[in-house]
Amino acid sequence: MYKRTEQARAVIESCNEFKDYQSIDEYITDIRQLLMLGVINRKYVRAEAEQLINYDMEYIKKEFANKIDAFFTTVDIGFSGG
Repeated sequence: MYKRTEQARAVIESCNEFKDYQSIDEYITDIRQLLMLGVINRKYVRAEAEQLINYDMEYIKKEFANKIDAFFTTVDIGFSGG
């Protein structure tokens, strides 16, 4: 497990519920941050996170439409490996 800063823990905690996102882009930003913070015991660099997000975009859109929290979606796509 990675040692996380208070700020990182706050980001992770804030993504445990579906937020009042203004757009899917904000949702994707949270997913990217979570991947880069290593919520699934692997820290992705930005390029890897973007690749995973792009690969699973249809799934992410579905989860966003169903108001599934970003943390759950991130874990799902992170463990599936794209």
